[in-house]
Order: sequence, then structure tokens, then C-alpha cells
Amino acid sequence: MTESKSSRTVVRSGSAKSSAASDEVTVSRSDDSVQSGATRQHRTRRDRKDIRDLLIAAAMVEFGTRGYEGASTRSIADRANAHQPQINYHFANKFELWKATVERLFELLETAMVGLDEIKDPGDHFAEWIRRLVDFAAENPALNQIIVQESSSRNERTEWLVENYIRPRFAERRRAWRRLRAAGIAAPLDENLVHYVVIGAVTLPFVNSAEATMLFGGRPDTPRLVRRHADGLVRTLLPGLGH
Repeated sequence: MTESKSSRTVVRSGSAKSSAASDEVTVSRSDDSVQSGATRQHRTRRDRKDIRDLLIAAAMVEFGTRGYEGASTRSIADRANAHQPQINYHFANKFELWKATVERLFELLETAMVGLDEIKDPGDHFAEWIRRLVDFAAENPALNQIIVQESSSRNERTEWLVENYIRPRFAERRRAWRRLRAAGIAAPLDENLVHYVVIGAVTLPFVNSAEATMLFGGRPDTPRLVRRHADGLVRTLLPGLGH
């Protein structure tokens, strides 16, 4: 157990595994010489689920910005304000943590799409899907950051992504586009390429947010820009839809 000048972390004693998994009490101390000169203490108790969720949230950022190889379990633990052994308790290995992170992001995507199937008109359904996808990508850029990081080469992670998540969505998108083209609603894009055209156009400003911020002179995920982005994509991809 180590103690710095500003904070210390106390973990209940026990076996190595139970220590890693136990509730953590974090004591933060800061000098407030201006007000009273007294040291104020704040205790935070986090249960096992809290710690697991924090580790996944931290992994989203680390895997998204650094890639699988560049992200370390130490950096993930540090970002979550957790101990590295807690990763070993909750996840069998780094790959399992990566999979849990991707699964959580797709769960969030599915939640964002709840109720979409109630829209029966194919054109309106696709338009609403685009709008929701833009909103999701603006709020959760890590999903497509991770996909871009992994899809540049074929490996175990790419194959897992494709078979579990990408291929089913690719097939669904191709069928929908075929119907929209037959109805004269969709732009003249090849059904095999529409997946990449749509996903790339929707997500790239948020995946490359640092670049976009420099070019725009402001963040790309402001409500106004997100709305304009979604509206423009709907008009571009579905020119035959009555807007």
C-alpha cells in the first residue's frame, strides 16, 4: 500500500484475489490553506460492479485512441483510478477486456435503436436509423475508433468483430438498400459499398474529432453540427425520400 502527499488508497486485507475484488475506499486529501488550513477527507466506496464498469469505460478510451497493442492494462487501470490486479479479477486477460468493451458499446448502440422497428416505411426507417446512428457516434466515438483500429489487418479480434457484429449488420444494410433502390428512394450506390459509405460518412467527424476540431475551429459533436450532419446525410443518401 502506497501513500502520496495528496491521496491514498486503502484495500481491505485478505487473499490476493479478494483484495483485488474487494470494495475500495479512496481517501482524497487536499490542503485548503485559504479557507481554514485544515485537511478535508472524502471517502468513496465502489462495489465490484462499479469497478468493472469503470474499467470498461476506461478501456473504451484507451482501446479507441491507442488501439489494442498500444493500450496497456496499467493505463486502463490508471484511467479508472483502479488497481491493475482488479482487471485480472474481472477479466481473464486483455483480450477478454477488449471483447467486454466492444460488447458494451454494441449494447449501447442497440439501446439507441430501441423502437426503430416500429417505423414500417422503409425510407423513413432508414432515415431515422441514420439520425440515431449520428447521435450515437457523436456520443460514443470509441466504437468506430476501435473498429478502424482493428480493421486494417486480419487478426483474431477482427475475425471476432466481423463474425459477431459486422457481418450481420452488413447483410441487413445490403438488403435494406436493395429495397430502397428498387423503390427509387436511395442514391445510386452499390449495395456492397453502402455499408462503408454510410458508416464512414456518419462516424468519421467523431472518430477523427481532434482533426475535425482543428479544421472546424470547434468541436464536431455540438448539437447544432450533429443535427446538420444527420440532415445532410439523409438528403444525400435518400434523395427520393419526401423530406
